[in-house]
Amino acid sequence: MARSRLDRTLRLDPVPADHPADVADVQFRDEWGEIVQRFDPALFGMPDDISAAIAQAFRDHDVASSAATRTSRWFALRVFGRFLGEDAQVGCAADLDTATIRRFITWLAKPANGRRRSVKSQAGQLGMVRPILNRAIADNPGLFAPNLSVPNNAIPLAGSQRLPQKRLTPAQMRSLLAACYAAIDAAWDKFQYGQAVIALPELPPRPSWRGEGLDRWIWRLHRANDGLSPGGNGMRRLGFNSKGLPKAHRIASIEGYLHITTDALTAFYIALLIQTAANVGPLRQIKRDCLVAHPLERHRIMVEWTKPRAGRKVKRMQRRSFDNRRPNAAPRLIEKLLAMTAPLLPHVQRSQRDRLFLHRFLMTTGRNEREHNAGQIAQATLRWAMLRFYERQNAAIALWNQAHPDKRRPFLPDFSPKLFRSSMASAHYTASQGDIMAAKSVLNHVSVATTDIYVDGEAVRRLERDTIGRLQSLMITWVRGESGSDRPQDKEPSTSAPVTVLFGHDCLRPTDDGHARPGHVCPKLGGCLTCPGLIVPINPDHLARIVQAIRHLESARERIDPIRFGLFYAPSLQVLTQDLLSAFPPEMMPDADRLIPFLPPLPDLE
Repeated sequence: MARSRLDRTLRLDPVPADHPADVADVQFRDEWGEIVQRFDPALFGMPDDISAAIAQAFRDHDVASSAATRTSRWFALRVFGRFLGEDAQVGCAADLDTATIRRFITWLAKPANGRRRSVKSQAGQLGMVRPILNRAIADNPGLFAPNLSVPNNAIPLAGSQRLPQKRLTPAQMRSLLAACYAAIDAAWDKFQYGQAVIALPELPPRPSWRGEGLDRWIWRLHRANDGLSPGGNGMRRLGFNSKGLPKAHRIASIEGYLHITTDALTAFYIALLIQTAANVGPLRQIKRDCLVAHPLERHRIMVEWTKPRAGRKVKRMQRRSFDNRRPNAAPRLIEKLLAMTAPLLPHVQRSQRDRLFLHRFLMTTGRNEREHNAGQIAQATLRWAMLRFYERQNAAIALWNQAHPDKRRPFLPDFSPKLFRSSMASAHYTASQGDIMAAKSVLNHVSVATTDIYVDGEAVRRLERDTIGRLQSLMITWVRGESGSDRPQDKEPSTSAPVTVLFGHDCLRPTDDGHARPGHVCPKLGGCLTCPGLIVPINPDHLARIVQAIRHLESARERIDPIRFGLFYAPSLQVLTQDLLSAFPPEMMPDADRLIPFLPPLPDLE
């Protein structure tokens, strides 16, 4: 991910000179009555009667919207106000007619500051302004021009001009998950150590006469700042001398002993994004009570979150179920996240205490001082934290590759949060051999047409080309009336000999040597192991069967031709070792070893 410097300077348009000083701000409050957002209608730059009507419509329309939506709407209304100022043809609300809206659409297409808005951006600006204007027209009859109306589809084809996006492969997503799990385990061990020190009834003893020691600092900082990390400038405020800290543990590293850090929270966010295939924004808004027991299976837990745009009038709950016995399953990660964010709850405003992704605000002094020291993480903060995660992990991999040239590790792929959902959809689509309903159920879409937008990528297009070619070959064979013995694929080359499958039926024709997929392995080879809906209970009996199959395949690898083994049996061995075996806890292995001798023998491989 390339780092680019963003200009975050807020440039305010000058307030009109004739604007009345007593115009009330547009205020939005939370359920506790506290003001969470405030907007000044004077910055719209519109005539007074239009500003008053727009401000009231903005307040009524977005009372239940998210903070990000309100901010985007406010900036879009300011763009509309800037157009009215440049247009100079609207002096009052009666001058605002349909012709003004047409000129606004034309104005959006013109370059501004050397940059031209895309068609999608133009439609987005108009889509933000349209509902406010419509509500202002309905609430103020006779105020605007009689023929004022805002067209619904003024910029056609805005959503169809999509460029192909890249997709992450399953191997790349597994590498990302492995890096996240390693970071989560390190943060969890650090947090547990800190909580054990905090729970001590008395100040820990000095480790030596030279310094205070890490445990004493953890114990004192927790009680001095109500469980919150004091930050860089907080040590002086609390009366502590930061020079007394151990050299290996500065204040930034001690934060992980007290509560979760922003970097650790990012690892949780990436892992949950991949596992749940959720949208970026709704997952950030997930509640702390998102874990629900499965109504039928005792060992499965459901993760629930809301999506504002899911459904129209009836909102659909987003839901995925996971086996809670897997060490890195989403419910297990959420339980750790609940424990690591619990110390922050007293420092979070009441309207955000039900959120899951909480962190300590990085800047809380000076001009960025806030009323609360912790709260829900912002999307911009997550983006920069993910960039740091990407750079930090790849730097560690580069050092490893220099020290171990014979065991090089692949670098993490260049990713963005929105890639995970589409990549998961494409992965489920290809794993199910083109069943779009499998991807639809994962993404929880109402319409298959919506899922089709997400399913894309080189693997999907290759699968579709192969499927079309295979069906065309079968059709040509049927039209010509060729018998089975006339087809070239019936000559039984060496790779077409029958293959024994451990968890399924034996395959009599494992490859297709015709014109459609020459030399390709049958997608059904492997039986249950290649099923996208495979569910393996986490118990010693199933672990014993998996270990037995792994040992059986490894022993057969010594006597089977390497080409045949790599083509037919190696994929099953890879699924057993990388996908299934890693999901079982290590403490279950002794029980499984005792059960293996009593299992029925597996069929001989060739």
